[in-house]
Amino acid sequence: MKNALIACALSASLYAGHACAGTFVIDDFNSGDQSITTSTKNVTVSDTNAIRTLSSTLTTTLPPVQSAATVSNGYLDITNGVGETSVVDLTWSLAALSIPTDISQVNFVFTVIASDGNPTSLTFTLDGVAIYTTTIPANTSDADVTFTVASSLLSSGGTLELSITGQAGWDLALDSIGISWSEPSNSTPEPTSVALLGLGLAGLGATRGRKRTTP
Repeated sequence: MKNALIACALSASLYAGHACAGTFVIDDFNSGDQSITTSTKNVTVSDTNAIRTLSSTLTTTLPPVQSAATVSNGYLDITNGVGETSVVDLTWSLAALSIPTDISQVNFVFTVIASDGNPTSLTFTLDGVAIYTTTIPANTSDADVTFTVASSLLSSGGTLELSITGQAGWDLALDSIGISWSEPSNSTPEPTSVALLGLGLAGLGATRGRKRTTP
């Protein structure tokens, strides 16, 4: 995601007619480390901190149980043993975003660091209403994923949930999740806005952690 936001910042300086107006990092997984394991079928294990709620439910088991979900070192890492299927949920409380009234759409951006040989399914919901569903193919590596929603959906904030599941044995590692929006094509960003955006991007930190998974 950091690469995508940096590209957006470059477009602000090079192509004023399509400038990136703002960004908002929902979760960079650099804070609020968590680690949960599940061993009993259809029993949800959950952990809540100031940033997010992380939960996992085993739906299929095959001993020895090895299902785990961990937030650490700047990424979310989910693993399942052979024959295991889990549903992992992340929930955030989003405050109302100060998106300019002339912005009609915003882009969600996240990065798949790595998936194993099993496809996974991701669904984003806002206040219980599905806003995006996608399938991550098997053996995906270092891939940015973006989707667009109406800015009006986010103007008041709300409860954002990401639900992840996949074929038996699925593993998945994700990088930061964030939102960006662009100026209308007929407007030019104020120099101060561009400078503030650059400062915000500088605060995102060093190169993201990476993880290799074995199919």
